[in-house]
Amino acid sequence: MSQARHSHRRGGFNYPGTGKLNRFARPLHGFTLVELLVVIAIIGVLVALLLPAVQAAREAARRMSCGNSLKQIALATLNYADAKQHLPDSISMWPEDMDAGGQWLGPPDGKMDPKNGGPGYSGRGWMVEILPQMEQQAMYTGIMAGLATAKGKTKWGPPRGANGTGMGAPEIRQYLKQQMPWLTCPSDPDAIPRGDVWHWKPEIVAVGSYKGVLGDTVIWSGSTIWQDGTLPDCHNNVSGCNGMFWRTTYWAPISLKDVTDGQSNTFMVGESVVLQDYHAAALFADGDWASCNSPLNFFITGVTPEELQNDHWYDTRGFRSLHPGGANFAMGDGSVQFVQEGIDHKLYRALSTRNGDEPASLNQ
Repeated sequence: MSQARHSHRRGGFNYPGTGKLNRFARPLHGFTLVELLVVIAIIGVLVALLLPAVQAAREAARRMSCGNSLKQIALATLNYADAKQHLPDSISMWPEDMDAGGQWLGPPDGKMDPKNGGPGYSGRGWMVEILPQMEQQAMYTGIMAGLATAKGKTKWGPPRGANGTGMGAPEIRQYLKQQMPWLTCPSDPDAIPRGDVWHWKPEIVAVGSYKGVLGDTVIWSGSTIWQDGTLPDCHNNVSGCNGMFWRTTYWAPISLKDVTDGQSNTFMVGESVVLQDYHAAALFADGDWASCNSPLNFFITGVTPEELQNDHWYDTRGFRSLHPGGANFAMGDGSVQFVQEGIDHKLYRALSTRNGDEPASLNQ
């Protein structure tokens, strides 16, 4: 038997042309087409299994980020209330201190009118008041300085945001364009400065993903979709709503002692989706509140943006989020709860009122 054949039986190979034995070399084999396809199929299955898990993890992080933002807003609001003895209030865009018959409840032209000693009907939202507590003292100082100018004291008027009065005063514009992270839901890609916001078109303003809870009042009694809340509509009425925030709270600011249903059982601030509620201008009195009269996560689909804004604006002023299954709410005690979208609607409405005497709790 030759050395080459003998070496082959022992697992070695001769170096070509040398006659020397390489005892460590192995035969080289390539993948067959079937093996390659099997490997690709396995990788595809693994990716398909992992991708939803990665997406779910990212969404869980975004939902947690939302909860953290609401927690900050809630604590800032409670700190303000402790210092001022009432919740931060809003000033409407024009005089609204009248009764149902159009008679002034205070001095003619309203108590906010500068000639009556007021700061003007500027449209300043309640969130402006908590800017110092949110470590935005410079922004607060700049906005208040702008509101103290002649333009800032001039009541809101047509063409609204473009008119350059009240919160639209030139000195304030730079602040209203700043999209603050704590007012932005990371799950909503449209929560960016926009030029299609109600009252402000075509001016570009930042938007808010979080709104104060007005209560459960129906927004505009002419609504044809949801009439499942308290009447009459109070969002522009100084007689008051049954929640904590709406645009005329300047008339009689709400205090924590008014929350007789219990702060831990009362919604204070919740989530919103910008392209469902175009009343979304951040820090603006008609952009930082919503009602719980419509079900949680109620979306209007199958209409154009123009139809949504012009024909359904009153049906979209509820709470919703792009988080699967529900939305975050900050309660009156500063805690944050993720509320399931399938919550009983009567319970949902009861949790939105501050003094309805309902035995309502998220734990029931």
